[in-house]
Amino acid sequence: MSLKQTAKNAIATGWDTFGRLNTTPKLTIIYYHAVTADAAEAFDAQMAYLRRTANIVPADHQGLLDPARPNVAVTFDDAFRSVRENALAALQRHRIPATIFVPTGWLGRRPGWQMETTGDAAEVVMTGEELAALPRDVVSFGSHTVDHPHLTKLAEAALDDQVRRSREVLETLLGAPIDTLAFPYGDHNDRVVERAQAAGYRQVYTVQPQPIRAGDRSIKRGRTSADPRDPPRIFAMKTRGAFDWMPMASRLKSALKGRS
Repeated sequence: MSLKQTAKNAIATGWDTFGRLNTTPKLTIIYYHAVTADAAEAFDAQMAYLRRTANIVPADHQGLLDPARPNVAVTFDDAFRSVRENALAALQRHRIPATIFVPTGWLGRRPGWQMETTGDAAEVVMTGEELAALPRDVVSFGSHTVDHPHLTKLAEAALDDQVRRSREVLETLLGAPIDTLAFPYGDHNDRVVERAQAAGYRQVYTVQPQPIRAGDRSIKRGRTSADPRDPPRIFAMKTRGAFDWMPMASRLKSALKGRS
């Protein structure tokens, strides 16, 4: 483990300790990418832990939250085939609803975008047929754009095309409304959020941890990164929102850089 990650985990431990004193319920949304075959058992253990300890809701949940347990939603970015092969059984076994965000321009292909995780380059995005065959009582879908670009770098016409066309493709393929979008790389600004809302998205998702309170109806929702290889203690802290401090730290760092 790197020194940077060790420091993050230490801060999270302190945040988790003080966070347990706050009885206001909140929702934590976690997100995964791939679930490789050698990580399937660990992923199953994480889902079993959630079933034992958490109130599990869909990512777009806006109703009441459990004040006595962590409230957790599970999502996957990139729609990798390994999720169907190595995670779906655990989701079904433990009755965990999950949202999969799909980059429609890469269906049935290896990802050609800039990788966030080196191991993901060997993955394959599910085909349209594979997506359509997933059980709807467990899996729901959202857009991850067409090509998985950095949206803030696109001109308005290209941005509109990415968010509108991906939605249209998924609605045709799945025969169901698609009104949620996860930003590739978490890359967004106010303009991107406004264009997504204009394209008909009800909720958009980032990659910055965020405590979501009951009744929250804002369009933007933050998420916490999870990995099947997370040590059990770290995974448990993630489900309790122990990394919610990170966006504040990022803003402080940016402010200090601006003054220097």
